[in-house]
Amino acid sequence: MNIIVPIKQVPDTTEVAIDPKTNNLKRAKESKINKYDRFALESALQLAKKLDDEVIAITMGPQNADQVLAEAIGMGASKGILLSDRAFAGADTLATAYTLSIGISKVPDIRLIVVGQQAEDADTGQVGPLIAKQLQLPQATYVSKLKQITQSNLEVQRLLGNIEIDEILSYPALLTISDNFDTPRYMMPSKLMDLNTDQQIIIWQMKDLDLDSQRIGLSGSPSVVRKILVPDSSQRRTQELPGNISEQTDAIKLIIQEKMGLQSW
Repeated sequence: MNIIVPIKQVPDTTEVAIDPKTNNLKRAKESKINKYDRFALESALQLAKKLDDEVIAITMGPQNADQVLAEAIGMGASKGILLSDRAFAGADTLATAYTLSIGISKVPDIRLIVVGQQAEDADTGQVGPLIAKQLQLPQATYVSKLKQITQSNLEVQRLLGNIEIDEILSYPALLTISDNFDTPRYMMPSKLMDLNTDQQIIIWQMKDLDLDSQRIGLSGSPSVVRKILVPDSSQRRTQELPGNISEQTDAIKLIIQEKMGLQSW
């Protein structure tokens, strides 16, 4: 069976810039796999070894996003799927999750979908759960450990702050993997040297997918970035709030109300 790992192409730079006209992130020429997705790949590869499954990475992006699929194959995935079409551009998390879910549903015999907990550029943590919703799958978020793996179900440990929760899921299901999971493995040079791009990286365009055109790209995105401001650290101030937690909470609510001009909460 197949374990699908949605991955994201992110800029390979610490100098993140915003386009002042579109308010979108400027994509750097060099890119890499989102660091959180590497934890998802690691968990998927461990699961595949136990279950004798195949790991398939999938991403949505421009043609050069095949770089991150090659990285995933270098780590041990058997193949990659690139969803690439100009119609997909400008997608928010909802439109992205919809497009990915339609691409994923085209893959047969899916046992699990394994997603990183969030993207290091947008930092929303929404795409994984939205894919689960779209495909009507049970999900477990912030998985930090695989406890028991069988052919019929999977026991995982979730780490929510300092709280550990054990859950058992039947297949098919979706997991989002915490960065508290095992350290991701390195790419294997032999895998990259043997990479057959034509056979191991599949490209699907809009015409290859059964998509609702009103739910993809910019037109299918209900959330739009209106403006992005860089925080001015020189204007930051600290304020100590006396009292117990309840009194401090009330004080914080009042401060927010005043700043936002709210009459009540």
